[in-house]
Amino acid sequence: MKYLMVAAALLAGTATQANAQIVTKKLQIVASGFEGGAPIGTVKGIFEFTYNSGAFLTPPAPVTLTGFNAPYAGTALFSFNKMNDMLTVGNNIGFGSYTLSPATAGFGFFLKNVSTNPNIDSFGYSTGGGKIWHASNITVSPASAVPEASAWAMMIGGFGAAGGVLRAARRRRASGQAFA
Repeated sequence: MKYLMVAAALLAGTATQANAQIVTKKLQIVASGFEGGAPIGTVKGIFEFTYNSGAFLTPPAPVTLTGFNAPYAGTALFSFNKMNDMLTVGNNIGFGSYTLSPATAGFGFFLKNVSTNPNIDSFGYSTGGGKIWHASNITVSPASAVPEASAWAMMIGGFGAAGGVLRAARRRRASGQAFA
């Protein structure tokens, strides 16, 4: 009965957030210094998470990965823990934990101090070949805000259209035509 009451209190805390704030973080993570013989010497990628910083616990939700070069099975997920200001990230996670198996391709890490100065003290991956590889050097930095190619094309097209309108207006004024 005691455990049921604790579980109900935790669920009530996640259902009613007084300070609910939706936060999106986009971080570049580079992990290196794996044990000798690691099939991937440097694992890197951009991870994007959106979570409610007012929630005590966030259930596992998909994380957006860009340029991630380690293999994994299934869906990449994350979970936010407000009390520890920590994200759990991996392809096999629960509330505050991840599981790696040497028999299955996967990855996992804890991203600590999410709201202030994000850092990772352990990162592991497996290619499913019978071993789990651990990084000794991990860096976390904000992902650069370089626009996508399609955004560049729209921006250049917009400048061209604006220039065309200004040029046409100047020609009309020079020839004495007025706008209708």
